[in-house]
Amino acid sequence: MQYVSKKSKVTLMILLLLLNLVIRIPSIPHEKGWDSYFIHALANSITTFGTANWWHNWLSVFGLYPYSYASAIPFSLSGLANLTGLTSLDMEITILIFSIILGLFSIFTAYVFAGIFYNDFLFKYFMAFFFSVSQGILTFSTWEVSARGPFIIFLPLFIFILLKKMHYTRSLPLLLSIGFFLMATHHYFYFLIPLVGMFIFLKIISRFNFKWENRNYLNYIYVFGILSVFMIPFFTRSMISAGSRYDWLVYVLFISVRNIGPPLIFAFGGYLYLILKDDKTFEDRYFLGMVLIFLPFLYEQKYGIYLLILFITLAIAIALRNMVDFRIKASKFTAIFLIAILLSSVAFSTYYNHGRTERTDNYWYMEDVTYKASVWTNKYIPDGSHGIGTGGETWRLFPTSDAHPAIPTGGAVIAAYGLINISEAEVLKSSPKSSDYYFEGPYSLKAGTSVWGLTNWMLELNDIDDVRAISYINKFNMTYIIEDVRSYRIIMNSVRNKKANIFDNGRIRLWLI
Repeated sequence: MQYVSKKSKVTLMILLLLLNLVIRIPSIPHEKGWDSYFIHALANSITTFGTANWWHNWLSVFGLYPYSYASAIPFSLSGLANLTGLTSLDMEITILIFSIILGLFSIFTAYVFAGIFYNDFLFKYFMAFFFSVSQGILTFSTWEVSARGPFIIFLPLFIFILLKKMHYTRSLPLLLSIGFFLMATHHYFYFLIPLVGMFIFLKIISRFNFKWENRNYLNYIYVFGILSVFMIPFFTRSMISAGSRYDWLVYVLFISVRNIGPPLIFAFGGYLYLILKDDKTFEDRYFLGMVLIFLPFLYEQKYGIYLLILFITLAIAIALRNMVDFRIKASKFTAIFLIAILLSSVAFSTYYNHGRTERTDNYWYMEDVTYKASVWTNKYIPDGSHGIGTGGETWRLFPTSDAHPAIPTGGAVIAAYGLINISEAEVLKSSPKSSDYYFEGPYSLKAGTSVWGLTNWMLELNDIDDVRAISYINKFNMTYIIEDVRSYRIIMNSVRNKKANIFDNGRIRLWLI
């Protein structure tokens, strides 16, 4: 073990905090992302109405009922906004503060999590470093609020309490508290079940005094098992929605590198070390067991990698800590090599945190032209007004303007601003045998009845004076159409000919209907 003085520890932690702060200083004019604006709107509604209008029953708290959403983050954001006074048009500043706090918090959750495995400062420091600056964490903790980000950042704390040797009278209340918080944060909470299940399974085995030592054949069985579970989705296409399965493997690698960075290559070394390690601890076996369970989810390109960021960065930290221990004969070279790894990780994450390689009509952040339009609508559009958005930047204008006007952008937002009475929604029970039952909730909307679907249908009509369009407008008390000129909808041809334009800044137009 390499000794690190107390002064050096303090210095290194301060530098890591400063790095995480600087790397999150925005280089863009406004809030980024898409889900962020959805949560932005929900948080605004809580501040405005003093309650969550999307709560119909207890399932709504966890986003498991139609027109609902997991409530922890909207409430946290609204609370911070009221505490700082940064509400309405200033909510995006609240989101910036919230995301930076969350990013800095990730340092400490990763640090204490690593201490469960090895009580060594450099190992814990490597873990905190690579976890907090990985692009998968930075994406959701740099001027963007999400449900996934907080879940992944709080997850190490949950596992820490689960594995920490403490009396159940202390650990159980903490586990339940964080568990309910995570349940109200994201539907990822289902994965807490295997996390707890693996812990219980290993505890039961240990009670039978099973001897793990000198059973090297178990390592080979494990390697066979890990290859098998990884290839199951490949052969069954259970998580491959389209295209070649070989292309999908390439995408898995691409997405992993994109969210972890160049140090990903060292994860294989750390992982192999744990597999072949003779004196495995309870925590080592727990780590290997969870990787065995979660690895197949890498094929799920939208969400899978986020489940594994924690375990991948732990393997990276193990590999680099072993490298430090091995540096006796080549200390200078090893030090330079480690610095290069750290710098490459920071450079990679910084680049993707402040830029993108693709160009589209809708930027990855809100353009200033949209913000200026939201300032105008916030000032001149009356409270409680409803409108129809054509898509694109109108999704961002709605929350930024503090719902001046409110537009149906989908899900809980529709209920939050009174565009529908949830008790009147046509709701069906889902089958417990379907995946939707667990990830979307025990209930779903009857096909063809969602407000968002009706809105899209109306926008594809040819005439704004069509009796069907008029019926829709009257039903939801719509007064305005907000048009993003880069998001074309068929009905806008007749709107431009028949309705009055009351605002136009080149990108956003407002029509009185």
